[in-house]
Order: sequence, then structure tokens, then C-alpha cells
Amino acid sequence: MCTILYSYYSSNNKPIDLIDALYNYYKDGIKFEHNYYLTIIYEDYMNSTEKLTIWLSYVSYPVTTAVFFERALRKKYNVITCGPVITDEVIKRWNLENMKLEVKPLDLPLDPDVDILEIYNQAPKEIKPDIFLWIESVNGNYPKNIKDLNIPTACYFVDSHLNLPMHLEWGKNFDFVFIAQREYIPEFIKAGIQNVFWLPLACDKELLKSNGEQKTHNLGFVGSISGNKRRELLLAQLIKNFNLYYERCFWDEMARVFAESKIVFNNAVKDDLNMRVFEVMSTGSFLLTDFAKNSGQEELFVRNEDLAVYEDSFISNTAQFYLENDELREIIVKRGMELVHNAHTYFHRVEELLNVVLGKNETTPTAKQWRKRSLENISVSENDINNLKRSFVIPVLDYSPASPFNINTLLKSLENIGGKVIVIFNNEEVANEMKNHPRIDYYTIMKKNVGVSRAWNIGLHMSQTPITFILNADLTITKETVETLEQNLIQLPEAAIVGPQGSYFNFHQSKDLMYLDKGTFNEPTEVDAVSGFLFAVKTKYFHNGTLIFENKFTPCYFEEWDTGLQIKKANLKSWAVPCKGYEHEWSGSIRALRTIKYLDKEETAGQILERNKKIFWQKWKLIDEEIKMNGRDTILNSLLLDKFNVHADNLISENKVDEAINIYNLLLKEYPKEKSILTNLGVLNYYQGNIDIAKEYFQTSLSIDPDYVIAKENLDMILNEGKLEDIQ
Repeated sequence: MCTILYSYYSSNNKPIDLIDALYNYYKDGIKFEHNYYLTIIYEDYMNSTEKLTIWLSYVSYPVTTAVFFERALRKKYNVITCGPVITDEVIKRWNLENMKLEVKPLDLPLDPDVDILEIYNQAPKEIKPDIFLWIESVNGNYPKNIKDLNIPTACYFVDSHLNLPMHLEWGKNFDFVFIAQREYIPEFIKAGIQNVFWLPLACDKELLKSNGEQKTHNLGFVGSISGNKRRELLLAQLIKNFNLYYERCFWDEMARVFAESKIVFNNAVKDDLNMRVFEVMSTGSFLLTDFAKNSGQEELFVRNEDLAVYEDSFISNTAQFYLENDELREIIVKRGMELVHNAHTYFHRVEELLNVVLGKNETTPTAKQWRKRSLENISVSENDINNLKRSFVIPVLDYSPASPFNINTLLKSLENIGGKVIVIFNNEEVANEMKNHPRIDYYTIMKKNVGVSRAWNIGLHMSQTPITFILNADLTITKETVETLEQNLIQLPEAAIVGPQGSYFNFHQSKDLMYLDKGTFNEPTEVDAVSGFLFAVKTKYFHNGTLIFENKFTPCYFEEWDTGLQIKKANLKSWAVPCKGYEHEWSGSIRALRTIKYLDKEETAGQILERNKKIFWQKWKLIDEEIKMNGRDTILNSLLLDKFNVHADNLISENKVDEAINIYNLLLKEYPKEKSILTNLGVLNYYQGNIDIAKEYFQTSLSIDPDYVIAKENLDMILNEGKLEDIQ
């Protein structure tokens, strides 16, 4: 059956009875050329009595969200679109000049404020709607008298994070309100709108797909930049470090840019869960996006398994990690594409919307339910990802007799934590009892105890993943702690190693200055060394020879400090990361042993400690002298020195000179030959009127380094009765 509809822009246009005449013209085979008020709609509505007819209202332009809903709706329903077209002024203001698609009038071209009840009443029965659906597009499309339609009415709000006041007011006109931004549901309920439902944005998998394009760009981006300072700064970081391709484009061209990019950058506006999240994954590209707080993103998708989530300050580090690890990146891409195609297409969204409107379901799915659907029959499992991403290296000497935890309890902890488990057995008897444990993927058996450092090195050489965890056997650990350490290793600047505990130490005196224990700090902190019972490293630094655990420290002691100095020497960093999901009993084996057997030797713990102290100091004294000869500063000063210097400077800026002097005196006890501390104490004493004490500090500083310019200039100033320079 062919339907011809005459539609008009206002009630002042020609009468509705012309429809019969138009129909007769068409039926007789006469082509009718419509004038400026007339639109001919002819469409074959086969089986129309079995289909719902939906009037879909939006502002016509080819890249708006409503177009994707329309494509999905037309698969099963009779759809008649109605509304105005976008203006040239809006196209320019929204930076849409590159749409490169024709802006066409809708089936029913209407004024933005048309009386929709009048249109409905005058429409022929063949095209009368069963449902009226309004979708946010361009502000200003507000038909009148929607409330008075005697059919179910629904709206879909896309940008509640930008247009909330309008949405709260406009939503009162509809029987059902669907919103893309979950965070704002309480605001609607508070405004008296009870029938409000979360319906996330989605992808059109027929449009957003890869056609086998080569990955010619490291990073790609297609969104708007103008007016978004945060986005500009993030892109500037990426452009500085990578080949980033930018093109403002849509539909097929957008899909092409995504498919040609190894990684696609996305940036939320006010924590919105935007279309790009689903669209990038649909094209089979790797998504690098930010954490959209309260949006549902973290429940729908798991970071480092389905996509990557960056923090602004560390975006380049996260991008670099995934550019370096092609196999891992591409398996995540495959998994992400399956997830969105399983549960996050516009066809899925349309079905859920109509299920609510028609009373089949009381509400739309929760994030947990969407997640469950997305995982159905997926070919890439969480374990597939984690087995390519991380390994666990565990040296095992015995069953940790001085601890409530041992290799058995640790393997139990790892049952629900993905990743390859590599065990280095330093005891044949234990190996024969444990080697067939189902959670052990690889193992090697040493006939004798080769010690901690050698076992770590063996395990790292066996590791094939970009991240390797080193675990003591006398430990239990949670999945949350593993993921927290992993995320920070990926994103923190120059991170070579991360762990939940760490320390600052005095290299010269071989003692800790400060220890960061569980619960004593609340943000990632750069430290001199990470504790050796639990840590994660970037495997590449050990495979390429940048780092290696020092075998001379066999069987144990000083390997942590030595590794920390190797990392500092390589201009990399050690980070302590706050975590609480682990339990560890210190020295679970050593405390139970009077002597320690290793290789062909046997020594007490005290003998080993003293021997390794000498090895450590002799090694690093020579290395540091060579470093200084090449023009670099000593690496044998703790990072704590800089932290205290900053703290003292802050006290001085607050005119708390006495407190600053106390800080520097504490530092001087640990570093009696540190010229910068002596010089700063000289300056502070000078300003307190202690001229003779100030002279002594400057002279002592110059006795350590006669060429130290700051101390020399300040001493000359005192001798010539001038004004001192500022503190270093």
C-alpha cells in the first residue's frame, strides 16, 4: 500500500482535504511536483498492520544521534521522521562543516514549535503513530502539546551534562524519559519525573567497522577541539610525543580514521559517557579514554582488558605502553569489539526503549546487566588478556615455616587473578611436591638454592609479558592490588618498578631514613627503593639490559637498594603505590633458619648482611665517581633530601625560619658533607644575625667543593659586607 502524505508548517497552510486529491494524482501515475508547502511521502508499508508506527522527532542533520536510532528502528518498525532541518549558523557554530553529507528534510518537515497534536489529529489513519519519540538534537525543536497526545510519548536526552535545566523542564512533557548520562537520574526524580531510565549511547556496527585498513597512524582523533582547553592540552601532550592524526570527520570517513589508527584518543566533557567510547571499539581500534566518573563506563568496560583509561598527567605514558605492546593491544581490540557488538548497538538500545514504553519491562538494564550481556559467547576471555599482559615470578625455597602463608596459600590467592605463574624452585623436594599444581604455568628446578636475585633473573628471562610481578611465597594478595599496581606501572612517569611499600635510605650509612609502610601514605610516591616481597616491573628493562638484579648479593639482602640505584642511574623511577589488599609475614623462611645454605656455601644471616653491605658500597662508590666525572650529580643522595629541601623552602616562604633551620639540621645529621645543606644553613643564619656561624657554614661547604659557586659568592658577600644571595 502506498501512502501519500501532505504535511505543512503551520495551521495557516492549505486544508488537509487536499490529501485525497494528491493520492488520486499519484494513483493514476501522474508525477506530482511538490511546492514549498508540500511534501510527497511514498513508501511501501508491506504488512503495516503488523508493525508499530513511530513518529521520530528531531532536527535533521546527517550525523545526529537520532539518525542512528532511526536506522535501528527501521529494521522492525514503520518510522516517520518529523521536525525542522539544521541551520547554516548552527553547522558553523558546532564545527560541522566537514559532514560532507547532504542535509535532507525529514518525512514531515515541521516548524520547531509546531503544534504536534494538530498534526497528529489531521494525519490520515495509515500513518498515525503508535508512539511519539523525541530525540535531542539541536536546541529549539520543541513541538507543542505533546502532553495531549493520546499515545505513549518518550524522549531521549543525550547531553544532560550540558543541558540539564532544559532537560528537567522539557522532560515533564513525556510519559517516558530516557537519558544517556546516568549520573543525572536523581536530578530528574527530584524534579518530579519518575519514569526516567538510563539508556547509554551506542554504536552502529554496520557503519562503524573496519574494512581492513592498514594502521598508518599511532594515534588518531576526530572530535572537536575549539573551546575545550583541557582537550587542547591533552592533545598537545600527545602530539609532542607521538604521530597523532587529526581530522574532523564523520560516518565513513570517521570509521576510516579509527581503523587506520593503532590507538584512538577520546576525551569526555564533564564526565559524559559519549558516543566515541562505543564507536571506536566497534571499528576494531584501541580506545584510550579518560575516567568518566559516575557514568557507568567503569562497570561496562574494564580498564586494561577492554580499553585503556588515562589520567591527564600521565596520558603519554599510558599511550606509550600500548604502542609498545602490539599483541596485547590487538587482543584487547578484538575483545572490545565483541563486547560492544554483543550489547551496545543502537538496535539493542531501541529494543530496550520500546520494551519499557510498551510495558514489557519495568526498566532498562543496569550496567551490571549490560556487562553480562556483552560477555555472552565472547571469544577473547579475561584470562587471554591477562596471560599476555602479566606474569608472576615466585622463588620458592620451602614452605615458609615461620609464616602463616606459603606457596600454597599464595597460589590460592592467584586462582582468581589472571596471568602466567612462573615458579623458581630452589629446593628439589618441594619442587617434586608442587610442580604439577594447576596454577603453575612454568617452573624451573634448581638443585641448590641460587638465592633471591638469581631466581628473580631466571624468572624474568622466562617472562614473556610486558609486566612481571615478583612475589615472595609468604604472601597473600588480592586482584585489586594487582590491578592497582599494574595501572600505576603503566601510567606513572618513567616508572620501572612499583610496589605497595618502599623506603628512602642513606646510602653512605646503609640505613633507612624513612619507610613507607601499608596505610602510612595515600598517593603514589617516588622512593629510593621498593620493598622486595611484592613488586611489579616493566619486563623490557630487564630484557634489554637496562636493569638486572645483582647476583653478587646471593642469597639475599641489598638487592632492593641496588635495584633502586640502577633505576636512578638509568633516569627511571621507583614508585610506592598505596594498596591494602595483601598480607605478608616478614622473613617467612629466614627467621626459621640458623644458617642459610646456598650454592656451595652456608652462612648466617648476619654474615651475609655484612658481606653484602661491603659489596654494595664498593660497587656504587665507583659507579657514582664515574657518574660525577661525566658531569652528573651524585646518585647517592636520597630523594628524601630533595623532599626536605622543598619542605624547608616552603617554611621559609611562610617566614618560619626557625622551623626551616631545624629541618636542615636534621638533614645535616644524615648528610654531614652535603654542600647544599651547609650553604642553606649559612644563608638562614646570616638573616638571623648569626654572621660568624654563617661564615663557618660557607667555609665548610667550600672545603668540600672549592668550586661551589653559591657558597663562594655568599662568603664573599659577607666579607665585603654586601647582601647575601637567595637560598639555593
